[in-house]
Amino acid sequence: MCDVATVQKIANCLGVVPGEIQLNDDQVVTRIGAQNNRVTGFATILESLAVESKSEIAQNSIASPEVQAQVYQWIEFAVLYVGPGSKDKHVSKQLLADLNNLFSSKSYLVGHFLTLADLAVFYAIGDLIKSLSPVDKENYLNLSRWYDHLQQRPDIHQGETLLNFTTIYLHNWATGTHL
Repeated sequence: MCDVATVQKIANCLGVVPGEIQLNDDQVVTRIGAQNNRVTGFATILESLAVESKSEIAQNSIASPEVQAQVYQWIEFAVLYVGPGSKDKHVSKQLLADLNNLFSSKSYLVGHFLTLADLAVFYAIGDLIKSLSPVDKENYLNLSRWYDHLQQRPDIHQGETLLNFTTIYLHNWATGTHL
């Protein structure tokens, strides 16, 4: 999850030149930016991209110290829990249930606007969401709504094929589950 490709996608989304992104000898993602500045660690790199960016997402992410702290916590959550947890069947089921419950009362992870927290979790959970059947997507309707909302933005999906979350499609696929 906290790999070179994800950092490049987020940098593109923020409208920032990513610089040279690579894994160092310890397999930790590292960014070499302008003036040969070296930044190591996924969360730290995303923070540096937000500071460099003039995008709305970046500005939302550093709007106040409180927002900045919450965004950082969600990025760390994505790195330490979402990425590794999405590879384990039992952990991923709980992760999906927890996020689905969270999005029953929220549209975004931090505040009322899109932040780096949403991007980090979106990219971290992407493979897991892609593996869901239509019935699973329907079982996690709030999470599906959030994911679909984000994937509709061209700056986020960046040419990737959009997943189908149309409820009519879900209903037709699983007619036996609707009485």
